[in-house]
Amino acid sequence: MEQYEYRVCQAQQSRVTFVNGQWAGEISRDDADAPTALNSCPEVWDYLDQAGGEGWALVAVTTRIEAAEQVVDLLYLRKRC
Repeated sequence: MEQYEYRVCQAQQSRVTFVNGQWAGEISRDDADAPTALNSCPEVWDYLDQAGGEGWALVAVTTRIEAAEQVVDLLYLRKRC
């Protein structure tokens, strides 16, 4: 039976902000204002390109609308162990 590892990535405004619950930005959210911290996160297409090179495959995407009409995409990736 095949074994897989999984990643759940949260994306906002075309940037991957969290990977398995961990902040993905280069600048801490505590050290900068929100736009600067968000801009330090990788763009979705760059993140997927890099992850694909490491063997990760995108298997599903869901979209939800949170408070204040904020759109959040959840990207589900997996790779063989």
